[in-house]
Amino acid sequence: MKRRFLTLLILPLAILGSVQAQHRMWGNPIGPYAYNPAGANVNDMGEIIASYYMTYVDAKQAPQGALLLGSTSLPFDNMGAGFRFDYETGGVMKNIMAEATYVYKLNIGRQNKLAFGLSGTYNQTFLDRSKVVAKDGNDPFLVSGTESDFWFDFNFGVSFYKPNHYYVGLAAYNIAGGQSTADWKIAGFEERTSRLFTASGMYMFDFINGDLKLELTANGMFYLPQDKFTLVYDANARAIYKKICWLGTGYTENMVKVLAGVYVQNFSIGYAGGIGVANDITTYSYSFPRHEVFLRLELNTSKSSKNKR
Repeated sequence: MKRRFLTLLILPLAILGSVQAQHRMWGNPIGPYAYNPAGANVNDMGEIIASYYMTYVDAKQAPQGALLLGSTSLPFDNMGAGFRFDYETGGVMKNIMAEATYVYKLNIGRQNKLAFGLSGTYNQTFLDRSKVVAKDGNDPFLVSGTESDFWFDFNFGVSFYKPNHYYVGLAAYNIAGGQSTADWKIAGFEERTSRLFTASGMYMFDFINGDLKLELTANGMFYLPQDKFTLVYDANARAIYKKICWLGTGYTENMVKVLAGVYVQNFSIGYAGGIGVANDITTYSYSFPRHEVFLRLELNTSKSSKNKR
């Protein structure tokens, strides 16, 4: 009975953590599309980005995940499109999310633009039986419970920006509140995704005739419904020298971040590391709990980027 109670207690938290992890804060400067459908193609250039992170590396079955996203202008520069794929695993649960996005842009004068983004998403969460160590092989969940589930949803965002100068955006995710049709064998547990609301912004300062740039970015997000309001936030400052390299720092989730990266023509590679602060886990064991790398490829797919080239 005690083992059954622990299963009923822990499993909902694992499922919710897996579902909400689709929209985690990424440590590297991967751009606004990760937090807003209207952030796709925000710099009027095509791009493909891949990122991978590890948390609490020495811990068994610690969370880790990967992100692949891309965006481009369509034949008309007032339209854009994007795709995104998230994968995350932690404990005995895995989660994937695939997203396709359409963006429409309005010119507001002086190179300012107002963009609207709409995404359709596919979500799947499932149990990794290879990581389950069951003391009772006849546990009802393991015998007759569902091992995976999928659902569809959509997201919407709006942004106001000037390419490579500033950006501000608001977005809502999981608008339909997709509900699971699977039977997880958990009494009283509602298998429904929470709605996610995000705000993100960026501002770029130029120094030394543009050879040195200072980029400030900030992101915040919260879920509804939730028993107690919790805001997850992230803020970064990054110095970029002649599109050769960058160094920076930031703060998120009780961690101070270290940012570094280099450019090779239209290709860049970056690293973000988290230094734990104000947390018992980091105090006693994990002083450097997060590592993340990313790759970015820029593509001249819009009329404006081709003209500049």
